[in-house]
Amino acid sequence: MSIHIMAICDSLDYTAGKIDALRNLGIGYYEKGKYNESIQHYNKSAKIALEAGEIEREAKIHSNLAMPYIALGKHKDALVELNKAIEGAEKNNLPLVKAHATHNIGMVYHYQQQEDSAISFYTKSKQQYEKLGDTSRSTFILGNIGHIFLKRKDFKKAKDCYLQSLKLAQKQKNYKAIGNAQQSLGALYLETKDFRNALNCFLEAKRTFESTGEKTEYLRLLDNLSEAYLALGDMETAIRYAKECYNLAQSNGQLYYLQSSAKRLSELFEGKNNFIQSLEFFKIYKSASDSLYSKENKEQLVRQEEEFKFKKQQNDIEAAYNVKLWQRNYFLAVALVLIFSMSIIGFLLLRNFRQTKKNNKVLESTNTFIEEQMVLLEESDRFKKSLISIVAHDIRSPINSLHFILEPFKDGLISEIKTKELLSSCYDEIEALTTHIENLLIWASQHLNTFKLSVANFNIKDLFEDIIRFNERKLSEKQITADIDCYPLLSIAGDREVVRIIVRNLVDNAIKFSRSGGRIVLKASANEINNSIIFSVVDNGTGLAKTVRDKLYLDAKPISLNGTGNEQGFGLGLQLCMYYLELCRSELLIQSVEGEGAIFSFELQSSTI
Repeated sequence: MSIHIMAICDSLDYTAGKIDALRNLGIGYYEKGKYNESIQHYNKSAKIALEAGEIEREAKIHSNLAMPYIALGKHKDALVELNKAIEGAEKNNLPLVKAHATHNIGMVYHYQQQEDSAISFYTKSKQQYEKLGDTSRSTFILGNIGHIFLKRKDFKKAKDCYLQSLKLAQKQKNYKAIGNAQQSLGALYLETKDFRNALNCFLEAKRTFESTGEKTEYLRLLDNLSEAYLALGDMETAIRYAKECYNLAQSNGQLYYLQSSAKRLSELFEGKNNFIQSLEFFKIYKSASDSLYSKENKEQLVRQEEEFKFKKQQNDIEAAYNVKLWQRNYFLAVALVLIFSMSIIGFLLLRNFRQTKKNNKVLESTNTFIEEQMVLLEESDRFKKSLISIVAHDIRSPINSLHFILEPFKDGLISEIKTKELLSSCYDEIEALTTHIENLLIWASQHLNTFKLSVANFNIKDLFEDIIRFNERKLSEKQITADIDCYPLLSIAGDREVVRIIVRNLVDNAIKFSRSGGRIVLKASANEINNSIIFSVVDNGTGLAKTVRDKLYLDAKPISLNGTGNEQGFGLGLQLCMYYLELCRSELLIQSVEGEGAIFSFELQSSTI
């Protein structure tokens, strides 16, 4: 796919596309264990990125390019690429690239058996990723830290790291990471002589890797399987897996596993008294080990690190000097501009003071008038659009349903049972339509500024009971229980009709989104501190998604949602509640957990509503 994309990018001369396509090819070859091909495509991608000035892409490629070098045991080349990646990341504020490169430096020191340095870089990388909100890499980093603790025989810390890694990988459904954690636990069981559990972990990891096509970690797994079967006394199977690991490492040019598998084969053939083959594999092991851990290689790594540190210091000094120089020139330029500007402004103010003062008053008055008219026009336009939309869709839909239900009556050839069914359906549609028209009229009234509050004392429990009676049929159909939690004599001075509309719409909303057999509670309690009443409608239904809650507060347009029984929603109920609560100097508070229910509450002052 990336090859086809690159061809298209070439034909369109799309540089960024070519860079990404080549980089993706490098990633693909790396995942397949074809490290030399991976390096070739990364280098091509880096060259184009450098020529095109694609700084961020170039830094990412250098960090990626280090990985096949690490796999091939070319640690010096890997460190060169990683230092380039970090330098570019720090210069251009690319924290994700820096975190990736820091982790790969840890891998270089890990393979070079400089364990303290490796742990330091791994820990820094993990912290950098998590600071960016990315925990997907933590599973691999935890595994690498666990390998070091395992080598040090600190089995408790190693196991903690592996279990954390496995749990995080399973949560993210990252199968490569799951396989890594499984075989890491197997390695731990090998060290603690629990060979049967070790083999089970390795076989589970093998199934995971084979499902993903992963090759790099598959080499380590083959080596581990060979060791597990040897520990269980199955030498033939141990030799088979060691040979498979050796052949794959040789074909991929992966030096680390070449020396590891060669050493194991040498020991296995020595155990079978096949000293010729044992000697041949020992020579291969020795040669690979010398290449990996030579003194010259380690000295080159130290030189690379010191060169990078010196270069970084020089860059920091140069950057600090440039910042100071720029700041000085900037302040000088700003000061000159300010002096010149103040001179002109002072002259103009002195010359035109009286005329400006007069003009400003006229402009201020005109602007205020225009702004007020614009607000009114925009509000009117939104209202008309919403009204037309609701009438065109939400009113027409139930009327069409009624037409469909009543159509069979024209012929008069329907049974008594069918007649009852149709009349029942007709009743439901008319009831829903009546409620919607009532809400629509109230909503229209609020936009026409024709509504005024009427204050009087009323009993809250009586109000709750009226609302429950009004909704008896709906509650019965969905087998929902409605309870009241309120002191019987609790009362409030306010507009009873306003409170009824608010609570009725909240109860209607709770019924709509409650499941069969659910429960709704209407609560009211006195807040003696500020002489107010707290009203709540509680349900254990489907809850309200955060996105819907946010939209409800930010958008004045009604939100239409269907209920659990596919009841049609018109979206006016909660908007009416919020409008009337605003008139009463209150607000609607919503607490909800999706799938567990919701609590809609508000507080009214007895003396002000």
